[in-house]
Amino acid sequence: MLLRTLILSSFLISTSLFAAPVSEPEKMSEDNVHIRTWNQFAQNILSFHQQRIKGKDVDIKEKIGGYSHLPKFYKEQNVYLGKQLIATIMWERENPTQLHSIESFVYDDKGRITRDFIAAYLPHYHNAPTQTLISFHNYNDGLHAFRTFDASGYRIIERCTGSYKGKDVDFILEEDEIAVGLDDIYQKQGVMMTKDYKNCFGDLQQEVGVYSTPQ
Repeated sequence: MLLRTLILSSFLISTSLFAAPVSEPEKMSEDNVHIRTWNQFAQNILSFHQQRIKGKDVDIKEKIGGYSHLPKFYKEQNVYLGKQLIATIMWERENPTQLHSIESFVYDDKGRITRDFIAAYLPHYHNAPTQTLISFHNYNDGLHAFRTFDASGYRIIERCTGSYKGKDVDFILEEDEIAVGLDDIYQKQGVMMTKDYKNCFGDLQQEVGVYSTPQ
């Protein structure tokens, strides 16, 4: 939940500042693709989750939650497979089959999150999710880094915390900073060429690839 809040605030700021103007027909076409892509992504997370738990003994912990202006708006289900939280799903209480948000977590054999998928809608606004996230995680000694994309394949956040050989590391790159870092002009001297960055991300994949469909 903390990860989602952190990325959402950064994402909304960056997209509002750096969106380029487009013609009306082009914008309508892009909007239609965006709506279809993001809605399908949300449904794909749910389908992935349902496949994962099919025929398995899971523990579901439920609670009611909401917002200051919408108390008791959703029913939250935290789904555990063994001791691992594999999904958090929120359903609108007035429309029990209406998805409000979904998070799905994939772990490695050491019990660490390697991938997570998130889609979230605003209350009473179900035209398309307002947030979609695909995150890949990397671990190196005492470092934990993740690289996050949206369902359209744009890299929007990179975050690394921890320590490496006695040195504390803590940085975050947002969408505009990532774009600058990937520009050929800056690559020889930018943050992405530093030892900290390389220690954090290693060979973590730089595109969504097949994970545009959660798996």
